[in-house]
Amino acid sequence: MTVPTPSSRAAESLAARHRLGALEHTFRPESEVGLQEKYRIWFVIGSLAGIAALFGGGVLLWLEVSWVGAMYPLWIGVLAAVAVARSPLFRKGLAAKRLHLYEHGLVVDKNRGALFAVRWERAVLYQETVQEVIDYKGTRTPVGRSHASVVVAPGGERVRITDVYAGSATWGPLLAEAVARAQAEKVWQKVSEGGTVRFGPLALSRTGVTHESRETLPWAEVSEVAARGGMVCVWRTGLTKAWAAPQAPKVPNLLVFLTIADALRRP
Repeated sequence: MTVPTPSSRAAESLAARHRLGALEHTFRPESEVGLQEKYRIWFVIGSLAGIAALFGGGVLLWLEVSWVGAMYPLWIGVLAAVAVARSPLFRKGLAAKRLHLYEHGLVVDKNRGALFAVRWERAVLYQETVQEVIDYKGTRTPVGRSHASVVVAPGGERVRITDVYAGSATWGPLLAEAVARAQAEKVWQKVSEGGTVRFGPLALSRTGVTHESRETLPWAEVSEVAARGGMVCVWRTGLTKAWAAPQAPKVPNLLVFLTIADALRRP
């Protein structure tokens, strides 16, 4: 759910303390089955009964037939148990979690009921999206996608936000855009004044882009800077192989980096 919904008193108090402004989006945990709360107990009972049947059938096959045949229901039972254990329908505490995005920051549930809050201009954001594909006879078919965002607050406190929350294809870009809106201008001003701003293995200055090897590529020789295939690629003019290609999850505030790099590359 992306529409703002009322948060808990603790979340509202924390948001007010950090002066986060108006609540804009709320995301609930992903739920594999759209059940009303009053039917949740039947989901739990049915799931446990099905898992018990798989394990029971596997044990009988092991004792009476063959351990090889028993491995199939036992393995399926293990996978089903893991899936059910992670489901918000089974874990009521997980179902109560919320990711709240405000005008000036976020509030999200951490483990054991603890809350995390940070303003966009003070956040350090690392993001990773993995697209799983099946390559069959030259045809690549997407079969799954996972996303994780790690948000670090001043002082080092951090929270990992995963696909536990529904709509990662929506809230992932929203996090990146909010951080970019809050920080890009300040970074641009520092670079314009002759400063250098580091983004993990890469750094930006008016002179050029610098890799962790301390080699600097002047902007006049940079043909493109882009995030592709899980990498942040910097290409040198006239070459097809990237001059630098660190992994995207290692580059903090990636959208800020790409925005400033693009502006510097186009004088």
